[in-house]
Amino acid sequence: MNFELDSKKVVDSFKSNNHDHKEFGSILKDCKSLVSRFYENSSVEFVQRQTNKVVHQLRKATKLSTSFQILIEPPFCIEHILSNKMP
Repeated sequence: MNFELDSKKVVDSFKSNNHDHKEFGSILKDCKSLVSRFYENSSVEFVQRQTNKVVHQLRKATKLSTSFQILIEPPFCIEHILSNKMP
């Protein structure tokens, strides 16, 4: 399982070997432990927030669809997101 997060700080901290003794560091330590124990072949990666918006809108749209669809062009629900330049 791969984990995609839109917080660069969290991903960088998760991948770092530096030890933060504050609450944030303690939570990350617990997360690292769980991931290494239960998801040993997984990764934690950073994705642009704009990417998450596309996924969120598509998920909402699929709840409204009653049949299987093959899309040739992007659906209307994400056109406005895709039209903004993605870095």
